[in-house]
Amino acid sequence: RKFLREREEKALLNKKNYQAPRTPVEQQLVNIWQELLGIQQVGIHDNFFELGGHSLLAIRLLAAIRKKLDAALSVNDIFIHPTIADFAASFFDKPVESTTASENNTAIKHLVPLKTGGKKIPIYIVAGGGGTAIRFMKFAEMMDPDQPVFVLQPPVETIDVSAFPKTVEEISRKFIEEIFVQNPDGPYALSGHCAGGLFAFEMARQLKQMGKKVHLLAMFDTIIRSRKKISPASIQNLYQIPLKIKAIFSKILLKINFESFLLFKHTRHAIGYKVGSFKKLFLGKDYKKKNKDELQSAGLEIFNESLELYQDACRIYKLQEYDNELVLFYAKEHYYFTDAQKQVNFKKWYLNDETKNAWRKHAHSIKIYEVSGEHSTIFDPKYGNEFARILQSHLDIAGNN
Repeated sequence: RKFLREREEKALLNKKNYQAPRTPVEQQLVNIWQELLGIQQVGIHDNFFELGGHSLLAIRLLAAIRKKLDAALSVNDIFIHPTIADFAASFFDKPVESTTASENNTAIKHLVPLKTGGKKIPIYIVAGGGGTAIRFMKFAEMMDPDQPVFVLQPPVETIDVSAFPKTVEEISRKFIEEIFVQNPDGPYALSGHCAGGLFAFEMARQLKQMGKKVHLLAMFDTIIRSRKKISPASIQNLYQIPLKIKAIFSKILLKINFESFLLFKHTRHAIGYKVGSFKKLFLGKDYKKKNKDELQSAGLEIFNESLELYQDACRIYKLQEYDNELVLFYAKEHYYFTDAQKQVNFKKWYLNDETKNAWRKHAHSIKIYEVSGEHSTIFDPKYGNEFARILQSHLDIAGNN
């Protein structure tokens, strides 16, 4: 009922602000949008993402535009120009030699502007693995109207993954190069969500080495844990056998606890998950290939690829020192499993003080805030206003220094 009511409200709003296509290109774009979004009437000033568009639909939209209009565009172009009028004016109402963003500005492929107006120091948010700028669109609106907001996201097209750097240092350098195209002199305010925080951290280090001013470095639920030094295996510590047994039992108990919860709370899906696990085990490569083919046909494989790329890079990254302050935002709640549609939540743990303070070893000083919501929902309108207010206060203080 809530979903239908929201759709009805959007439909009424569309009719009120509706403007019909004015050119053949705009009409073709309208037809593509209506088919993808399942909306009968789309105006040329309607925002793709406000009508229900998301990352997967953006990829499908791009494929349809490429096929029907024979245009060499990138997914980022949809993020930057989310209305038909703006999109058509930017890429089709110009001479042929300047019709594509990739031709106009090959240096920018991963930097997405969410808010470009305003005179305050712009903040650059690095999305986590598999994440896109969409996650931060509503959050950007919660910040000061005079606050520019940009997002750096991983590749959103499979063709870009192979050419993308493979280490935190190299990826950070690439992101900095794109920022320099848009903002060569600074100063810079950097932030990152989840794994994106590690890239923001490395970017801040590299910028300071270049003599650039970094006025703020913030991290959004970027969690590291203090690693205890383990002495080499020897007779004295029984070759670490007790430690290894303890770690194995800990993982087994956690898995039993988690899967028992799912089995009683969400029986049908839990059984389906286990059946899939057994198929994967016994069918091996054939099942994995089939699963990969299904993901590719749905357009989802790119998100797995970008996630794995980030995970591999972070796994080999060695944290060094940052001689300035870190502002840390941690979600109050963390789940191993969430399913909003079925209202199934597995709430397992809160961060302890040791984990919250783990960044202290790598920065001159830290400030810690807990913000309402879960790791993936802290930017939602339901939770994000107080979060945005605190972040904005730090940005404003930095800007006045």
